Amino acid sequence: MVTIAILSDVHGNVGALRRAIEDARAQGATQFVHLGDLGDGEAHEVLSTVHPRSVLGNWEVSSWPTLPKRWQEEVKTWPFVIQEGEVVYAHASPVWPERIKTLEEAHAYVLEQGSWVALFPALDKDEDARWEAYAWLQEHGARILFHGHTHVQKAWTFTPDNRERALSAPEFSIEDGHLYIVGVGSVGRPFDGPGVCYALWQPDTGRVTLRRLE
Repeated sequence: MVTIAILSDVHGNVGALRRAIEDARAQGATQFVHLGDLGDGEAHEVLSTVHPRSVLGNWEVSSWPTLPKRWQEEVKTWPFVIQEGEVVYAHASPVWPERIKTLEEAHAYVLEQGSWVALFPALDKDEDARWEAYAWLQEHGARILFHGHTHVQKAWTFTPDNRERALSAPEFSIEDGHLYIVGVGSVGRPFDGPGVCYALWQPDTGRVTLRRLE
């Protein structure tokens, strides 16, 4: 049975990153996905040991020129969104301006606008952005979105009777006909209490676990 660890928002906290990786391996994780906002070169060195699939976060869009050259080139290969069948990984919403296709274009847009907010809405606070994300999932044949950015572990389901319901349990299984948006929390800088936070995903069983290491 495959177990995937989903990490986000390390923000250079290498100690927390090491702890999350160690715990994920102890929980049986053999694959890793990283949802952006990793931070400095040392954090890149540590994360590279687990060979994750990574997406760009607002930190990368704003600050990638500050990284060592090796990691600048690596980050430029990361996409904004990854879709693997019914599962989607993004830093925030999967809804993305079609005209922005590269990290450099996103960086220029942020400099022009003076903010990355338009590209990376906070899905725990922006209800309109959540509804747009549900519509995107339906349009692209997906069922579950894992995101970071908010630094909060919070999940919702959109039910077959067109209602949104918050999920309070740290573990749940996806149900047929439902859509899901799952905030995996922050490894290095959580806003919803102390701990090192990340998520585990078991695609064979449809099980999601939101981990918090005190």
